[in-house]
Amino acid sequence: MNTRLLWIVCGLLLTLTLTGCGRADTIVLPAAAEVTAVRVTAGDAVTLRTDRDWIEGFLQRAAEAVSTGGESVQDAPDQPGAVRVELGTGEPPDWSVLYVYEADGICCLEQPYTGIYQGDEALWTILAAAAAPSTVADTDVWQEVIPCGS
Repeated sequence: MNTRLLWIVCGLLLTLTLTGCGRADTIVLPAAAEVTAVRVTAGDAVTLRTDRDWIEGFLQRAAEAVSTGGESVQDAPDQPGAVRVELGTGEPPDWSVLYVYEADGICCLEQPYTGIYQGDEALWTILAAAAAPSTVADTDVWQEVIPCGS
């Protein structure tokens, strides 16, 4: 009886361990209706977006990203020019973070400790539109920070 119970416990522990080590195949995003603001930080430029159409467009493009199979193992990627995108839900906002950057010629979205996903160039276009000329004095910074799609 004890041996059988030991095998059952070992099997459960193995199952839990393997399940916990898996990567997310799809990016985990809040529903667009829950997001009240998006804060985009590229270099020294910080822009806060609350426009529903912009938020929905960004989340729709981000949701289309597919897993690269890469793991995210730190708070922020070690990639030059990574754009920090914070999704605010609720009032006051509770912020979750994504990073968008170029690596090996592909546009990547990284959710810390969740996974790395490949997005398309339209995602970069949406992010570049986040910085209106009235918000950021030098819009050329976006060409340096966001190389994908340019």
